[in-house]
Amino acid sequence: MAASSLSFRKHITDNPSPLCKEQLMSRHTPVSRRPSSSSSCLLRPAAVALALASLPWAAHAAVDETFQLGTVVVTGKARLKMDSETAFTASSMRTTTGLSLSPRQTPQSVSVVTQAQMRGQGIRTFEGALNTTTGVNVTRSASRSVFMSRGFYIEQLAEDGINTMIGAPGLNGTPGRDPKQQLDIALYDHIEVVRGATGLTQGVGEPGGTLNAVRKKPTSTPLVEASLMVDRFGTVRATGDVSGPLNEDRDLRARLVTVLEKDRSFQDNVDGRNALLYGVADKTLGDGTRFTVGGLVHNTHDTPDPNGLPMAHDNTDAHLPRDKFLGMDWNKGRYRKRDAFVELDHYLNDDWNLNAKLDYRQTHSVSEYTSLAGSGAVGGGISATGTLPVDDIERYDHAGNQLAFQTNLNGSFEALGQKHEAFMTYSYSREKLDVRERWQDNDGLTAPVYTFTGHEVARPDWNTYYGQNFSHNNFYNQGLSGGVRLNVRDDLHILVGTRYTHWKRDWAYIYDTRNGQPDTRANTQLITRRSRFIPYAGVTYDLDDVNSIYLNYTSMFKVNTNPALDGGPLPVTQGRNYEVGWKAAANEGKLNASVALFQVDQDNTAVRSNLRTTDGTRRWAWFPLTERSRGLDAEVSGEVMPGVNLFAGYTYNKRKYTASVGSAVAGKDFAKQMPKHMLRAYGNYRLPGEASAWTLGLGMRMQSATESGWDIHNGGRTVWNASVQYALDAHWQFNLSLNNLTDKRYYTDNGSRGYGYGSYYGEPRNVVLTATWRM
Repeated sequence: MAASSLSFRKHITDNPSPLCKEQLMSRHTPVSRRPSSSSSCLLRPAAVALALASLPWAAHAAVDETFQLGTVVVTGKARLKMDSETAFTASSMRTTTGLSLSPRQTPQSVSVVTQAQMRGQGIRTFEGALNTTTGVNVTRSASRSVFMSRGFYIEQLAEDGINTMIGAPGLNGTPGRDPKQQLDIALYDHIEVVRGATGLTQGVGEPGGTLNAVRKKPTSTPLVEASLMVDRFGTVRATGDVSGPLNEDRDLRARLVTVLEKDRSFQDNVDGRNALLYGVADKTLGDGTRFTVGGLVHNTHDTPDPNGLPMAHDNTDAHLPRDKFLGMDWNKGRYRKRDAFVELDHYLNDDWNLNAKLDYRQTHSVSEYTSLAGSGAVGGGISATGTLPVDDIERYDHAGNQLAFQTNLNGSFEALGQKHEAFMTYSYSREKLDVRERWQDNDGLTAPVYTFTGHEVARPDWNTYYGQNFSHNNFYNQGLSGGVRLNVRDDLHILVGTRYTHWKRDWAYIYDTRNGQPDTRANTQLITRRSRFIPYAGVTYDLDDVNSIYLNYTSMFKVNTNPALDGGPLPVTQGRNYEVGWKAAANEGKLNASVALFQVDQDNTAVRSNLRTTDGTRRWAWFPLTERSRGLDAEVSGEVMPGVNLFAGYTYNKRKYTASVGSAVAGKDFAKQMPKHMLRAYGNYRLPGEASAWTLGLGMRMQSATESGWDIHNGGRTVWNASVQYALDAHWQFNLSLNNLTDKRYYTDNGSRGYGYGSYYGEPRNVVLTATWRM
């Protein structure tokens, strides 16, 4: 049971504590079978420092589910009961509502990516983890990764339930990487994924889904772990994880996670560095109260590749080498993230819990780059003489911060002979983002593609520039939600709730310099406010002790800031999610399965026209369109039989515009960069008997063909992966992952892929070796 969500009461006893014998017991031994605390079992601060000093910084940590304070009586519900180290599923989460519900109890499509899944497949990035998840497609937008589900963007991402905007392409005015997306999987115990609208927990955004990355928390017993990973291309990654109690009573616990990484890509001259330090501590305060404080520092350097590769002069695949990079050798991006948070968790009694969180984070980034790029239109690829134009020479400076607060009250009550659950949540978020954009004149330069070296354009002096603009964004989001899960009968459960959301954006765009001269265009300032009540309803009917059927309805909204033809604002975009499905929880909850039919409608989606506004400002006019997405999700995850774990998820998704100002786009796919068919699967098998030290794994990612906005076809593909794990003894474990076994040559999905840019190769065959030591 996760220490961060344990409902407990501490009862002082006169029984002396037995001697520590933890070296003979598993860290997953139940509370009733564990020894009481003694000085030899503690992870004292000096021991922590000694352990850290002796480790090659390392890291994927195992999460212990329980902790002991003398005699512990569990009286409430844990937020999450799972062992992310070994399990492929979870037994509960609260990402969809304010209640802690099992996947079977949740009337919506949900998935969990655990440490066991990520380790077995040699995954070391957040994008890589989501690429193995049911129904989620990771696409490119210049140097950014963009997440999509059911044809819609996933625009917000939560860490421990605190949402932050990551946005769709262009939201932050730059194609560069958003520093708020600095997400290292060593920091997280697991990742929760909800597909479809999440009106109760977010309210604002597109109805594609929600991601919630759950940070690692202090464990009840000492944990020291180190890991070293190397791959075929030269990446070296070392991580460290130290956790445990710091005093005799074990009511003060701490955890420290570190990462040092030198990243090498399969592309020439593309590399990076990654450094992370994360610390968290919690303290038990009296009966049923816990206080948590933590923070992190995360620095990342990378090589931006804003344009990828072009197509050939005849508009076909140029078949350039996969290691080809058409950016300059001075292209670079530097990203910094700082985060501090506190949390108070208090049980008012055996039935009711009050939780409050405060989070403050700062982000900063500098990215400067240029590369070769033609136009997106037909014929915009490599010229007949083998050259391409040099694209804009740009630099972006981001500075942002976010202050977020959230409090949740949830519990149970009895009425009409049944026990029911209820919750109420208040959330507040203020996000600020300032962007400075500078660019240099490329003077119509061109450069050869096939002999390109990266030295063709010198790094500019950014103290002088051809153009400069500034943008200032302030986002305010407040929400009050509440709901109740009525257990009408033992087998019939009705979950109803609503959220009131007030959203405000204060945006300014300042024209400073143009063509090397002061820009005389009028600056733009826009303040937008919107408020909405968002309904949520779900019904679950238990067919028996294993199987349930459910139906769900909820919605979300998104404010349009683009101008209509008359120059005024567009109507608010509103998405609605309808879902009906079947779920099962077998093998004592260790195996979950589900099938869902869904329909997502979104009204007033803003699409740019080729017309200018008629109000005299001559801005591009946008039209509101209606979109519909229908399909099926099917998933099975968990322990199929002793020694066999499996995750498999299939999605069928068909999308179209259902209405428009004209008939030109009616019936067409509004998200062609997403495949209609996706299958993600990975399973492993621990050999029996004397060979039990070995675990074999096999996985695959299959998808159908996609197209870009320029109608460039990207064929379907199947990519196979395999893994071999060997436990040398109780301390050492080795993992060999073989990714892209058949060395499949393919391009990643990219909605903006044109004939002169936007072709990005998927990773060739890679071999990843990881050595892990645990105390």
